[in-house]
Amino acid sequence: MLIAPLIVLICIGASSAHDPLFREEPKNQTVLLGHDVILRCVAEPSQSGETLRSQWKSSDGSLLGFRDEGVLAGYRGRYSYLRDGPDEKHLRIESVTLDDDGMFECQMMRPGIRGFRSSAYLTVVVPPSEMMLLNYRAGEVIQVNEGTTLNISCGATNAKPAVVLNWYVNGKVTTEGVHRWSKHNLNRTVTSYAALLWKPSRIDHKTVLTCEASHPPSEHHYRVNISLDVLYPSNAPRISIISGSSSAQAGDNVTMVCSTSGGNPPPNVTWFLNDRAIGTNFYYDYSTQETRNVYSMIVEADDNGAVYECRSRNRIGSEPLKDSIRLSIAYAPLGVDVHGESATRYGRPVLVHCRSRLSNPASRIKWLINGQPVRSSDESQHEQPSGTITISNLTINPSDTIVNRHHINVECIAENERGRSSKQHTIRILAPPMEPRIYGMDGEALLEGEMLNLTCEAHGGNPLATLSWFRGVDKLKETRSTASGDTSQSTVSFILDRTMNNQQVRCEAENGALDEPLVATKTITVLFPPRRVVVRQDERTRRQMIAGEPTQLICIVPSSNPAAEISWQFSSSDHPVTLRGENKLNKTSRENGGFEVENVLEFTPTLDMDGSDVKCIASHPLWSDQKVTPFPLNIFYAPQMTVDGPVTIVVDEGDSFKENLTVRANPAIATWKWRKNGIPFENTVGAIFARGAVLSGRSVSGFDSGLYTLIAANSIGSVNVSLRLTVKYAARVTHITSPVMAASGEEVVMECEVDGVPRINGMVKWLRGDTVIDTVSFDGQTRAVLRLNASQETSGAYTCVADNGVGKPNRTTAYLLVSRAPSITRHASLLRAAGPLGGRARLRCRAHAVPDATFHWSIQSDSGPIRYNNTKYSFYEVQLDHSTFESVLWISGLDQLDYQRTVKCVAMNRLGEDVVQITVGPPTAPDVPVDLRVANSSRSSLTLVWVPGFDGGSEQVFQVRYQIPGENVYHTINSTSPKVEIRGLNVAQLYEVAVRAVNARGAASDYSRPSLSAYTRDENDVDISAVSQKKDSFPRSLMVTFCIGGALLLIINCLLLCYMQRHQRKKKLQEKTEMVRKTNSTGGDVRPVQMYGALTNTESAYRPDSANTNRSELAYEPPSEDDQSVRTMIEVNPNGYVQQVDRSAFYDPECLVEYGFNHVVRQNRLRGDGPTYANMPYPEPPTVDRVSMGTHSVGYPESGTLTRATDVGPLGSSRRIHIPRVIEASTANNYQGGLNNNGASQIMSTFMQPGGVHTAPLDYSHIDGDLV
Repeated sequence: MLIAPLIVLICIGASSAHDPLFREEPKNQTVLLGHDVILRCVAEPSQSGETLRSQWKSSDGSLLGFRDEGVLAGYRGRYSYLRDGPDEKHLRIESVTLDDDGMFECQMMRPGIRGFRSSAYLTVVVPPSEMMLLNYRAGEVIQVNEGTTLNISCGATNAKPAVVLNWYVNGKVTTEGVHRWSKHNLNRTVTSYAALLWKPSRIDHKTVLTCEASHPPSEHHYRVNISLDVLYPSNAPRISIISGSSSAQAGDNVTMVCSTSGGNPPPNVTWFLNDRAIGTNFYYDYSTQETRNVYSMIVEADDNGAVYECRSRNRIGSEPLKDSIRLSIAYAPLGVDVHGESATRYGRPVLVHCRSRLSNPASRIKWLINGQPVRSSDESQHEQPSGTITISNLTINPSDTIVNRHHINVECIAENERGRSSKQHTIRILAPPMEPRIYGMDGEALLEGEMLNLTCEAHGGNPLATLSWFRGVDKLKETRSTASGDTSQSTVSFILDRTMNNQQVRCEAENGALDEPLVATKTITVLFPPRRVVVRQDERTRRQMIAGEPTQLICIVPSSNPAAEISWQFSSSDHPVTLRGENKLNKTSRENGGFEVENVLEFTPTLDMDGSDVKCIASHPLWSDQKVTPFPLNIFYAPQMTVDGPVTIVVDEGDSFKENLTVRANPAIATWKWRKNGIPFENTVGAIFARGAVLSGRSVSGFDSGLYTLIAANSIGSVNVSLRLTVKYAARVTHITSPVMAASGEEVVMECEVDGVPRINGMVKWLRGDTVIDTVSFDGQTRAVLRLNASQETSGAYTCVADNGVGKPNRTTAYLLVSRAPSITRHASLLRAAGPLGGRARLRCRAHAVPDATFHWSIQSDSGPIRYNNTKYSFYEVQLDHSTFESVLWISGLDQLDYQRTVKCVAMNRLGEDVVQITVGPPTAPDVPVDLRVANSSRSSLTLVWVPGFDGGSEQVFQVRYQIPGENVYHTINSTSPKVEIRGLNVAQLYEVAVRAVNARGAASDYSRPSLSAYTRDENDVDISAVSQKKDSFPRSLMVTFCIGGALLLIINCLLLCYMQRHQRKKKLQEKTEMVRKTNSTGGDVRPVQMYGALTNTESAYRPDSANTNRSELAYEPPSEDDQSVRTMIEVNPNGYVQQVDRSAFYDPECLVEYGFNHVVRQNRLRGDGPTYANMPYPEPPTVDRVSMGTHSVGYPESGTLTRATDVGPLGSSRRIHIPRVIEASTANNYQGGLNNNGASQIMSTFMQPGGVHTAPLDYSHIDGDLV
């Protein structure tokens, strides 16, 4: 209906002049961004009353429609129509944006009259979003060097229209050096910039530069400021002296002042001496802007000519300004140095140099000889930076000078106006000594190692002679020299050795008066044995000694004094043999001047000599000892074995061995060759390694058995030896028939073949469970054949055991699978599924069948099964083992209807089918894990296993906590599988353990109760006790109190009963009572009785929040008759007699009871809606044996099931009852506080005959009740 008028309005031309049909036309408006605006449009009223049709067109050309009033669609609800009358239509725009900037048009029309329109321009004003300085921060102070051009830019962003930018210097606008530009943005805003180029001087220090942005449409003004810190240098420094002068004397106090003015920052004024800072303390006067540094010192001689410099600098890196001053200090000469010869001979002139040290002014030099002044014409002065040095030379002729006791004393004196200094020099006059003489040796021969003492004397001379000892060309240092009167004496002592034989010892006497020393000599003769004796073979024997062939040995004594006497000695186990050879050579040796001797021995070596020594002995009667040199005999011979006959080695399979076949040979074996069973091999064959004479094996197997032969050869001959290796390995199954599928009634054959060494009778046998099957036929020692008639009774696992006494028996399981209809496992974790609304739930259906099973899923109230995967349902199947199959159904998009309907799973094959109903519900907490037990233990670890419960609809992990009883510290371990090993435990320590489940949603079950107690093994790795559930001891005092109270109550009841019988006078009861009394007195039969009491798990009742709950703590709970009382039920037989009860009748083979508990189980109250024996299948009597929990377990109701048995097999199968375990201290830790006990602490059972209800084998020690 709106299309035709809209087309008409669009097609009507608009007039720029005022249209008389408008009473109020829209007006151009300017609005600030974000504000509201109203565009008014009013038409002239219609005289005839026609209806006005009107609308607005937006700035983007869109028509806003003919709606009467209210918020318009689009534009985020900012556009709306306003009407104060039928001829008005105003457009209200809230929170104006830049998109609203533009032309708006009001369009109106009346029937029969032309359309008319009027436009108005809406201008959106945007103040600048930010005012900033480029490259600087507003309000900061920037440092700039004097005369450096500064470029500062400011900007105002995103304004509409553009802002006006001006620069101010200390509040005054400036246009010089200002450059402006702008940038237009896509949203029609403008970003404006203004740059100021400014070259500041020192008068512009602390000047404030301001950038102002004016935006007239919005009447906004923005400013940013920046301050200048102009850096400029100070004036040149000036030095003045305020105490003393630049010309002073040593010891005066001189104070110097260095000052400078100006500078930003204030300068650093420092005193320097030789480019080293000596005065850095300065101060700045803010009033005069002057910086001063005052330096005061006591001047010394070193300060003469010193240049002190003052430096001023106010910026790092800039060149400092400098001023300097030079000081002149007057001081006496600092000393005198005299140089010249200190000794001379008569008639030889001596030149003496005298040098004054620094002085100011220059010094003059005077000479004194033996106290008498002497002139010197050779004098000069040398200027130095800090003073003057004076030098004078004097030549002295001893012949012209009076000599006093061979000495001349010379003194040099330097002086000036400030003082004087002097130094003396002594010159000695030299004279030669007399010839020296040596005492202490008269020419006799001495033995090597003896001490020789010599003395040398020389008389006269000035100075006395200096005596030195020489042996050959070597100067002896270990001497002792003395002087007495005009005699010099020197003594030397040294130990003689062979190198001194025939050497000369000389004594030299010298002093300054001699050009060549005076010499005295002596010759030394030393007796010495040989230092070494060399034994070698004759060159003609090829340097080899072969057993049985003659050979020669040569003994050489290189040097001895006198000549050595040679003898030979052969080592022997019985007694040594001494022989004498023939001397072939005896001559003078060049070594130490001794004698060289060569002796030859000829003999025939034997095999026994190999490895022994022959000794060459050099001796002489004049020597204190003899020199012996052994010569090892290396006798060559063919290889020899150290053992006779073949070697036998027996090892177990998997072990390692190493056998060294010792072969004796010389030279060493050149080739080693090995053969196995006559076949050569190199280094390795199988697990056997051959290296030379060593045969070893690593992890050997039966394939390595055999006869190994070693052939060893050298250059002389060869030998061989054999070794027989036998590897014993444990018997193992090499072939077994499995699995075997057959129909019931068929005859099947199952074979088992084994291998092992040694082979013995009975090394292979078949077992069913732990029972050996006797009806087995054997084929030799290694093959056993089992023939069976296939039936459900014979179906299952059969074990073939291979055992030959080596290692552990090898067990291999074979399966006889007899065709059977599917049987669905009804475990708690499989009968329920959970998932959140809108999420997914996984349903699992597991069945046992042979040969296979197929699954069909259907939903309650649906017409048929689920045939295909779709978005709601998807399923797949998997085979878990030979006879176990599982189908998984995923339900997606869960809703309340899925929670209300059950899902049926049908497992079928050609032999039959089985059906189970599975419920789906919302996510819950996981069920408490059950059957927590110890699977293995060691000295420091425990391995725990348990049976998981329902996971609550998501993946679950298990938390195991343990502690040492009595401690308050708990330890927790997480595990994703129902098995965990706790390590790092103490040896032979009792631990308490509990486990709970936590699923992925964070929901957690309670910890398992009762807690498990277990011991780690002791130091000898002995299991000191078996695992048992913890028993809480019942206080003996409380038991005695209960017994006494019960006896009193019984007596009172008897009295009341007697009283009631007398007063009621019921004849029938009296007759029956009398009959019972007579029967008891006559010893007749006893009537059947019932026992009613409490069978406990030997665990006291626990409150949810306490580990030590007693009855006083349970006072607040509503007591129940079953857990607060003990009843005795008596059935009176109409025949009036009591029967004896057979204990075996307390178990009914056709009845199984499970007690169901709801949430009130925590209050120890039994449910009344649990299953009863009336509607349960009738299993066979239980076989009491060792139970290992398999993959199947009974399905528990959601509230949990309490039963006397620890392990329960699947319903419909042979029911297993857990044997009560022997109580042992065990190693698991239990939490003691904050736990919920979801299992009943007591199980109330009634034992009847016949059809009595039982949940465990009867143990009279556990009956907590009365037997009447």
